[in-house]
Amino acid sequence: MIQRPQVIALASATSTNGTARNGANLATEFAVPGTIAVVCSASITTSSVLATFKLQLSYDSGTTWVDFSGPVASDYTFATAAGTGSPVTTTKTLSFPFAATSAILCRVVATLSGATTAGADVTSATYCYCAAGSI
Repeated sequence: MIQRPQVIALASATSTNGTARNGANLATEFAVPGTIAVVCSASITTSSVLATFKLQLSYDSGTTWVDFSGPVASDYTFATAAGTGSPVTTTKTLSFPFAATSAILCRVVATLSGATTAGADVTSATYCYCAAGSI
């Protein structure tokens, strides 16, 4: 039977304008190569505020992190629509490709930016993957 763990990367929370929220580290060895997806969600109320999500890798057990990039940037990073005074909710899945398993760790990073943020402006993320050895 295929095991499909879901691990909270970022609990739902706000942050100050421009402050990156680093997701929990996920050891790539626990996932079948090419199966790590990150479900990213944001609910933005404040006008002119938006959320940006990006994927990062570490090759040295978390001392140094590099942004993941590839041929199609929208697979590894995205920005939400800005708030309108009413909640604007966006959910999108970003995927780490096979190359991510060359790193020791991976994580997602969320940043709110554009204006002074409010408590109603929140981001969250969940890692989903097929457990190593389960396929």
